[in-house]
Amino acid sequence: MSGLIGEDSGSSGSSQALASSSSASVSGPGPSESAERPAPRDGKVRIWFAALLRSAVVLVLTLIVLAVLGGVSDVVLHVTRHSSSSAATFSAIDAVDVVLDGDISLSVVGRTDGGTGATLAAVDTSTPFDDPIRTTAVIGGTLYLTERCPDSRCAAQLTLTLNTNDEVEVVSGNALRLDDAVVDIAGIDGQTIARVAPGKLIVTNTIVTGAVIGTVECDTDVDCRGVVTAPGTSRGSDTVEG
Repeated sequence: MSGLIGEDSGSSGSSQALASSSSASVSGPGPSESAERPAPRDGKVRIWFAALLRSAVVLVLTLIVLAVLGGVSDVVLHVTRHSSSSAATFSAIDAVDVVLDGDISLSVVGRTDGGTGATLAAVDTSTPFDDPIRTTAVIGGTLYLTERCPDSRCAAQLTLTLNTNDEVEVVSGNALRLDDAVVDIAGIDGQTIARVAPGKLIVTNTIVTGAVIGTVECDTDVDCRGVVTAPGTSRGSDTVEG
């Protein structure tokens, strides 16, 4: 009997030991192991910030590349210019009214052959963005001529030949480069009015009235006596206080 009781006691002790080990394995790691494992939230935050940084770097590099490409394209397209020539004849003209907007030069030449027509020769310098825009109309014996350069790099050179007795009125403005905005009037006996602001007015054998901001060159003082100049406007080699 005592032997059987001892065996039962040993069996129950073994069962208790196995139960203790099983409960220990099920209960998981101890407090030290749990403290060493990083919290899942901290890892997600680091991943989010890393992705955000990569996106910002890619965005900045893309903007830099686009800016460089845009600047190069703009320079190339503006520097690339081409010229074209044209001519037109208008009959029964006794006066001209001209309006110029931008870097446009005009030469008005009077002829003494007694003809009543007018001839316009034009050389337009265009960019890939814009061409000089010109309009002409004849109303009641007056030739109305307008030309505009909408682009800062386009330009035009106009030569208008007409009867020396015709009346001439020219308005020129909004020029960026004064050397490309020259109004040259020569050999006109009819009434001549020129308003140039800014620009350069050149007068030969013509009595002109009007106003100029820029430069005035006249062959004689009598020709430009009726031209009002702004302070600092150059008349030939002298500076005239308006």
